Amino acid sequence: MERPQSIRNEPKWIKDCTKIRARALDLLEGRMNLIEAAVALQRLANETHAPSDPDLILFRRVNENLMGLPVGSERSYWSGDALAREDVKIKVVVSKWQQPALAAARRLVDRYAWSLEARAALRSAGHRD
Repeated sequence: MERPQSIRNEPKWIKDCTKIRARALDLLEGRMNLIEAAVALQRLANETHAPSDPDLILFRRVNENLMGLPVGSERSYWSGDALAREDVKIKVVVSKWQQPALAAARRLVDRYAWSLEARAALRSAGHRD
């Protein structure tokens, strides 16, 4: 994968690319749920300047579909009745996007596999994270 010209810090970019692979693998292996993975992958898409990657765009769409719904730490500010009502909406979003997200995550794991070797090479050359 070629580094975008807008990226000036190649070691950080490589590290963030390994994080994309790791978060996708976390989703596939059940260490993260879809919502957590979508938030993390959208942030990493921004960090790596990969706005046109179709698989990362899918996770941005998941986040867009969850906008305004109580996910994450803001859930503590919602009443139980409101959470119950909104959880139905969250479940619909997750159901709609779960399978496409898993397929996208598999592609990300494969496409970003190169970053593991690149990061190991940086470490061998004495670069520290």
